[in-house]
Amino acid sequence: MRSILFFLFLSAIHSCTFKDDRFNEYFNQIDQQSTSLINQPKEIIKLSDKELEKYKKTGKKEYLISSKYTKMYLFRDTNLKQVPLAYEILKLNNDEYEFISMSCNFNLAFQFENSSPKLAMQFIDQAIHWNDKLKITKYTPHLYHIKGRFYYNQENYDKALYYFDKSLKSLLPDEQYFIASMYNNFGLTYDQLNKNDLAILKTQKGIEILESKNNLRPDEITFLTHMKGNLGFYYYKNGDFLTAEKLLLQEFNYYKIKKLYSNSIMTSERLFDIYAAIKQTDKEKEVIDYLVGIEPQLQKTHEKINVNEVIQKYYSRHHDFNNLQKISEKLILLNHASDDENHRNLKQTSDILNNYMLKTINEKSDYEINSQKKRNTFLMILIVLSVTIFMIMIIYTRKNTLKEKEIAENQKLILEKNEEILKQNIEFQEERIKNLQQNLHLKMETEKVFFENIKQIKKVKNTDIEKTLNDLFFKISNLIEIDKKNYDLMTESYGENDQFIQKLSNGFPFLTKKELKLCIYFRMNLSSKEIASLDNTTMGTIRVYKAKIKSKIGLEKNENLTDFLNNI
Repeated sequence: MRSILFFLFLSAIHSCTFKDDRFNEYFNQIDQQSTSLINQPKEIIKLSDKELEKYKKTGKKEYLISSKYTKMYLFRDTNLKQVPLAYEILKLNNDEYEFISMSCNFNLAFQFENSSPKLAMQFIDQAIHWNDKLKITKYTPHLYHIKGRFYYNQENYDKALYYFDKSLKSLLPDEQYFIASMYNNFGLTYDQLNKNDLAILKTQKGIEILESKNNLRPDEITFLTHMKGNLGFYYYKNGDFLTAEKLLLQEFNYYKIKKLYSNSIMTSERLFDIYAAIKQTDKEKEVIDYLVGIEPQLQKTHEKINVNEVIQKYYSRHHDFNNLQKISEKLILLNHASDDENHRNLKQTSDILNNYMLKTINEKSDYEINSQKKRNTFLMILIVLSVTIFMIMIIYTRKNTLKEKEIAENQKLILEKNEEILKQNIEFQEERIKNLQQNLHLKMETEKVFFENIKQIKKVKNTDIEKTLNDLFFKISNLIEIDKKNYDLMTESYGENDQFIQKLSNGFPFLTKKELKLCIYFRMNLSSKEIASLDNTTMGTIRVYKAKIKSKIGLEKNENLTDFLNNI
């Protein structure tokens, strides 16, 4: 019998799937293929379909993950599609493969960089956490780079320099493009710290590194030109207008020839400031005419605002009040449009997060219910199998003990004892199932409270996403704390609670329904924080109720309410 039960448990163990570490490298290869096809959407779709076919043939979820992961490169500029897809892949992966956890968190950090910097920082920290567990190290410098950029955006320049330096130290010597980029970041950061000499020194170093590379790619040439423009700006701030103009004109003319209108806006503004400082009106006018010409070609509202602000500055300097009024009115409309876009983006991002959170909670609840049913079914099967096997053993034993009456009588006594043990075992199993069901019920009651909190949050219009997310994370933490207490409640039955309330109500009829309900929680020795989460109220309110109940039932201030209730 023991051998059969052992075989059953062994089979259950082997039916589980185990992680294949080779898939981390496989996902890395899929990422490289997708990157090489970044401007070929049809080829990306083909690659995704190919991975999906592998999933259909083998049933391995890893190929479903790789199929969805490839599609992320189709939506790299579409936040509304990128964010839900990244969450879906993370859920499917379930922290099993470090590469997927790292890459998806890295992607989400990018998506929330502007709309929610705090959330973006949490995602990049998660990406670094998973990257540290990987044997693949080529992504490490890029993760540190992004974290440094986030600190730069927050104007925390000391930490920005720290992570830029960590990124630089983790790059390989032949990665000149990224090494030059780090020196450019040093220059930008020192510029913000008003250390122009250091900014010039670091940027010159980055330029020299990239110029030393043979056969520069088009994107590397563009970045090299951009660094020279930054260097020109630092010279301008140091008062070296001649060198500044020379470098900025190189950048300006490059963007002009390549028709990189978005890139040329900042360069145009810097040239305009130089010409304004040295009072070269004709060259000022040339820059303004260029900006007026490219403004209709720009697609993004914030770029149009930047261009028109430079033009407005020009009209203001030259007292052209007629054009100044027109451009000011245009800027007002553009700023309104920009505010509307930002509001829509924040709302859409908020909706994505809320929908994902609700969907995840619902699925988690369904999963736990189904898991509990499966566990109960498995226990019942074990019991039935145990009884069946035992009955077979009884029959077999009786056939072999008919020869001798004395042996048969002894065997009968043994069997009766074994039957009693089996009966006790069945009763124990039934009691265990009952306890498990009660524990699940308490769990579901806890989550219902959380659902009510979510619904209330969604009813409030103009929700601040940062505040909403912080509130959600706080309540989730409360749920986890209450979960830890659930094990202490497994043997508590609802019938016992009804009897307790009846006794308490008879003894103290002046207690309200609300106070009777709270007495159940106090009897369980739950903390004010846990009760507040279950009852959808504040810890302060729970403390007031506790003091009021002690007063009503005549307990002194130093007497323990939990001990009193447990003695009822």
